[in-house]
Amino acid sequence: MAAGLLARLTGEPRSPGASRASRFGRTVAGVRVTPDDAVKLAAVWACLRYLSQTVAVLPWHVMRDGERGPEVQRLHPVDWLLSKRPAREWSSFQFRETLTHWAARWGNGYAEIEPDALGRPFALWPIHPERVTPCRAEEPMQDSYGADIDAGALYYEVSNGTGPKTILELMRMFHVRGFGEGPVGVNVIDYAAESIGWARAAQLFGAAFFGNGARPGLIIKNKKALSPEALEVQREQFDEMHGGPRNAFRTAHLDLDADIEEIGFDAEKAQLIEAHQFLVEEICRWFGVPPHKVMHLLRATFSNIEHQAIEVVVDSVTPWAKRFEDEADFKLFGQNRMGLYTKMNLRGLLRGDFKSQNEGLQIARQNGVISADEWRAYLDMNRTPAGGGGEKRVMQQQYTTLERIGEVSSPSAQSNDAVAAAHLARIGAMMKETSHDEA
Repeated sequence: MAAGLLARLTGEPRSPGASRASRFGRTVAGVRVTPDDAVKLAAVWACLRYLSQTVAVLPWHVMRDGERGPEVQRLHPVDWLLSKRPAREWSSFQFRETLTHWAARWGNGYAEIEPDALGRPFALWPIHPERVTPCRAEEPMQDSYGADIDAGALYYEVSNGTGPKTILELMRMFHVRGFGEGPVGVNVIDYAAESIGWARAAQLFGAAFFGNGARPGLIIKNKKALSPEALEVQREQFDEMHGGPRNAFRTAHLDLDADIEEIGFDAEKAQLIEAHQFLVEEICRWFGVPPHKVMHLLRATFSNIEHQAIEVVVDSVTPWAKRFEDEADFKLFGQNRMGLYTKMNLRGLLRGDFKSQNEGLQIARQNGVISADEWRAYLDMNRTPAGGGGEKRVMQQQYTTLERIGEVSSPSAQSNDAVAAAHLARIGAMMKETSHDEA
């Protein structure tokens, strides 16, 4: 009994995401923040777009390590799912873009793995994260397709509107987790609510400011008391003539005995512009995206922009690519993997400018690392004509291994040694003849 009580107190909840239930509501800034409200901010939209589209464009293939290094398994059926068409209605780009977007925005991206008659993955169908609830089985059970689920095992409940929920066991759900611990990713919008609420409040304030004629507030002082009806008519007429950006700076005319007094207000003194600049960087920190990738180039320079581009691949894109690779490796090959794994190729994002690319390729070519045809293939060019030697690798003649240095003299050195030996023999013979004559 004590052990059971301890397990209930310290074990994971039936729904692993229960402790992270969304707490969407009004922030300190007075603005309500939800995932739908958050994407109305340009910085949030740009971060989500950059991460999702960057992961979506990467080449993704099934690989196997062969005798001569990694080999792409283009004929494997899983390779078709990953690189071409995960499902009839989804391209590979759309599939990865959507799941990355969901995982970055809601913390989790889901897709049901549809098997064929032999149990092999046949299609991957994305499911919106608001429809999915990860759960722990309290006792042995079966999913909606008859697969066994052990007690304590993770499974997924998928809501279907008014119909019964679909139960999917672990291996039937392709689950891309965002940042966080445990089986469920963290909803970054929830944790960043105050920062996003601040930015949203500044956005609404700026829109209201310019919507009010891009002018500071005004006070109309009537010299004579007006009835409430007359005040309402005066207010409506003035707002109609001068409210909104199209009516900015129009000359005001009052047919009543009244004066207009302007209330001094400066948007820069209110730090509206500075707040917007700071909040772009603040939101970028939450998503792990450098500001220059969301077109915020305030601190980017020509001298460091290339290195920043490389850093974002290592720090921001690689973790997302690894999430997809790990999930595919575990759930798409079954028990008999036979050395298969998946790999997203990040090399295209690390190429740099065209001049730097070719300088690096030239070094590889001179050291025998690549052939001319491999160089051309890297640049998406066709091979050289047959017999042109494009498939051969070359290396400078003076290069050799440390073991061979001093082992064998070169032919020219051997020839010089023979000439010197012959010359010394002739000198020795001449000296003998001279000594014999003197005797």
